[in-house]
Amino acid sequence: MPRAPEVHISSLVIQHSPDCTEAVREAANAVDGLEWCASENGKAVVTLVTSSAAEVVDRIAQLNAVPGVHTTTMVYHHYEPADAIDAA
Repeated sequence: MPRAPEVHISSLVIQHSPDCTEAVREAANAVDGLEWCASENGKAVVTLVTSSAAEVVDRIAQLNAVPGVHTTTMVYHHYEPADAIDAA
């Protein structure tokens, strides 16, 4: 039996070279489901909405491949059935 669609909401911190902030922001904004929230001194906070945990891992790998990014760390992760979020 197929699983019900899910919504995964994550918060990530991207540590990057401070001189690459704009390039990292531009690359991050091209990532599906990502919203850039804040950045300062080589750290950026972003939110990510996906439909599976595997997509979260894929997006983190995509961010880590961006030139100037040192690491991307998941700080928060929440998921639930999509219909539960639609009902709220």
